[in-house]
Amino acid sequence: MDGQVITNFFSSLFAETHPAELVKRLVTIALTVLFIFVVFNLLKIITLKVTKGKLTEHRTLMLRRGILYAAWIIAVLFVFKSLGIDSSAILGAAGIAGVAIGFAAQTSMSNVISGLFLLSEKPCEVGDVITVDTTTGVVLSIDLLSVKLRTFDNLFIRIPNETIIRTNLTNITRFPIRRLEVAFTVPHRESVDRVRALLFALAEKNTFCLKNPAPLFIITGLDTNGVNIGFYIWFDKSKLLDLKNSFLESLLIAFKENDIMFSAQRVAVEGGLDAGPPYPA
Repeated sequence: MDGQVITNFFSSLFAETHPAELVKRLVTIALTVLFIFVVFNLLKIITLKVTKGKLTEHRTLMLRRGILYAAWIIAVLFVFKSLGIDSSAILGAAGIAGVAIGFAAQTSMSNVISGLFLLSEKPCEVGDVITVDTTTGVVLSIDLLSVKLRTFDNLFIRIPNETIIRTNLTNITRFPIRRLEVAFTVPHRESVDRVRALLFALAEKNTFCLKNPAPLFIITGLDTNGVNIGFYIWFDKSKLLDLKNSFLESLLIAFKENDIMFSAQRVAVEGGLDAGPPYPA
């Protein structure tokens, strides 16, 4: 039934058109549509070159998509006009259908609205490492319906925007520097001053440890096992593994050489991202 309706529609559309004129019109339409996409592609290239280095990766992606969508809209409207189709009636019907679909798909509309909040609030950008609930990954895209992540073990995760709005989001790589926490316990008989001096000496020698902010030494508590110590050092976020491996290795060697007994409590990067680097793109 639908196929017959479509056939009748096109039959009535081209009924009074001479075949040669019809071919000429279709060729003209095809060439014009091709010209529209060529022009918009050149516009995209020029715009991206002009804004290179001035926009974030996410905004560049949105700009590229906006230009593509504009080309499609203009091309479709041109085809409608060339074929004598009343585009205003079609657009009006599309608007009514859109409202009906919106009521029928409230979850999708909620995700779209949440997506607009995300775009305006900008809690994360493409390329950031974020944690949403228990999921951690690199942001691949931020769309109107969802945010796509690639986890460190190379899994693809799609998180609806509504979920992100309702859940605490941690942007692990938002700021350029981060802090490594090394917590351990030494016996009561051990000299705390000697341990403090040794830790600061190791931090001073480590090229991946930042001098500003300065390392921080804290006695976090006392218990029957000994003195609980926390040592905090700052590093550039891209040097996580370099700092962690080199500092802990030098710490083990120094404590062994100085006969310092200890039991490790915690070695972690504050805020997460302690599972290693993401899978290479």
